[in-house]
Amino acid sequence: MRQNSAEHSVESLTAWLAERFAGYARRAVEDIDPRRPFADYGLDSVGAVSLAADIEDRFGVEIDAEEMWNHPTPAALGELLAGKLVGA
Repeated sequence: MRQNSAEHSVESLTAWLAERFAGYARRAVEDIDPRRPFADYGLDSVGAVSLAADIEDRFGVEIDAEEMWNHPTPAALGELLAGKLVGA
């Protein structure tokens, strides 16, 4: 699925990631601080793999375990994803 550039902004990607992650964390999206590490909310390796699969399904971009580890917040992961989508 192709999205327009507005859907590829860091802000929109961060919001999408926070929304997806909120489901895995079993929290309201309003409770997710995009600058707070996923681990603070209890994300485990299964959740990280699931979130990476969601990213690949939605955007056709692979995020590996090392990238998840090096981008441990919705905001950081949103920046990484935006950069990958620009190059896609």
